[in-house]
Amino acid sequence: MAFRVADLIVDTLVAHGVDRAFSVPGESFLALLDALFERNDIDLVTCRHEGSASLAAVADAKLTGRAGVVMTSRGPGACNAALGLHVASQEAIPLILLVGQVEKPDLNRDAVQEIDTKRTFDGLIKWSTRIDSATQVPEMMARAFSVALGGTPGPVAIELPQDVLEMETSPLPVAVHGVARAEPSRAAVEQAADLVGKAERPVLLVGGECRTAEFREDLTLLSERWNLPIAATNKMQDQFPNDHRLWIGQLGFFISPVHIKLFEQADLIVAIGTRLGELSSLGFRFPRQAPTRQPLVHVYPDPNAIGTHFRTDLPVVASAHSFLKSWLDVPAVSRERGGWIEAVAKTREAIHAWPERRIPDADVLGHAVAAIARRFPADGIVTTDSGNFATWVHRIFRLQPSARMLGSACGAMGSGVPSALSAALRFPNRQVIAFCGDGGFLMTGNELATAVGRGLDMKIVISNNRSYGTIRSYQEKAFPKRPWGTDLSNPDFAALARAFGAQGYTITNTEHAADVVAEAMSARCPVVIEVQCDVHQTIDRSLAAASG
Repeated sequence: MAFRVADLIVDTLVAHGVDRAFSVPGESFLALLDALFERNDIDLVTCRHEGSASLAAVADAKLTGRAGVVMTSRGPGACNAALGLHVASQEAIPLILLVGQVEKPDLNRDAVQEIDTKRTFDGLIKWSTRIDSATQVPEMMARAFSVALGGTPGPVAIELPQDVLEMETSPLPVAVHGVARAEPSRAAVEQAADLVGKAERPVLLVGGECRTAEFREDLTLLSERWNLPIAATNKMQDQFPNDHRLWIGQLGFFISPVHIKLFEQADLIVAIGTRLGELSSLGFRFPRQAPTRQPLVHVYPDPNAIGTHFRTDLPVVASAHSFLKSWLDVPAVSRERGGWIEAVAKTREAIHAWPERRIPDADVLGHAVAAIARRFPADGIVTTDSGNFATWVHRIFRLQPSARMLGSACGAMGSGVPSALSAALRFPNRQVIAFCGDGGFLMTGNELATAVGRGLDMKIVISNNRSYGTIRSYQEKAFPKRPWGTDLSNPDFAALARAFGAQGYTITNTEHAADVVAEAMSARCPVVIEVQCDVHQTIDRSLAAASG
């Protein structure tokens, strides 16, 4: 078969380290699918919805540190994938969206399903381009990866007209532009170290810009050398040992008064690898700007993200890991900070590592999560969909940096199952557990079919309270005893799992939770565990999270 533009695009993907792509097929990029037919260097994962495919690609990017890749058809397919574009933009995740486009003669003529990705996704994507010839492929593809990975990472869209993909061409040298990485100056690192050395109540807030094992080791080493307490941004609970005396906890989706109380007392905040958005600043409360301002050291690779919301005493344009490695070369100034470390411990105990005796007897989900946590290995992978059912996961699980947590930090529903699919594909020998609500599962849970088809060892826990529970809790607070539009009618999830070819289990009470979990966790195949809950427990859990 003649060499085509589609083959050249596959060559560029491989050159950029892409070994997996997620897709819902479409007639507009059949040549690209065909170019993958005899290739064994890219695993094409066929999904059941483009939203799921894009979320799985985002999760894969989190796991690898490389750009995730999703392939869709134009129009409806690309619009369905917008969910992943939004998450990638909000959470600064590199993502490449390859969109099959109408043929060149039909462009700008309102052809069926034609889409202008630049106009359609303006505000979501960092860059959009269209490849019109073979000669453009090396440059445009290299630029796409460079843009997606550089500065504040994010999504990029590439339109691929159907007739261009089918064009015959000679093989061309592929290009890899790489990504420019700013390095911290020695003076900036020493100034940051001096501020921490002089502070009595410092906090280091770590985000998800870097997730490597080496980074986590250096973060733990640095915190111990400088006796520096560590907090993590939302869904970054795996960045630091959860049983460490310097662990403050994760700043979750529900703003906790316990964290607010601790941050009120801080006399220095060092933020690395985070843009300091709404959740990571506890609702834009910290670093405090008035009446007395808290000093801020802000380290991030994109200068446009520094000084956006808060006055910054020491801005450092650098990656979190390069900053940490340079800081480790500075002689440590030992500070006892006894009272501050005690305050950190009290905060941690209020938010994380709850013993089972603190779980209300009637809360079936809490006891189910506790039973799962007891069987969770140190290198396991846990994913969470959006919803306050995840409160128990964050309270009970004691994650180590050898584990991984994948969740929707921006609160987008539907991420739990696609993230677990991605994790189980990437690490087939590790335990993968997804926690979902009934609402989120029925948005993207059809990827259970993909997991069954791939024979993945993947567990899905569904909190079934027959409601959009988190929204219902907000509704009850805003309009007491007037719930409307939040109730759900659900299937038998265990039976549904069996219909998919997976195993299905149901937990209806706390007495049987441990036994059901033990049987379900012993299976080495896709498993669904339905936990039947009372919606009023959901509301009570939301109120408890809001009160600390």
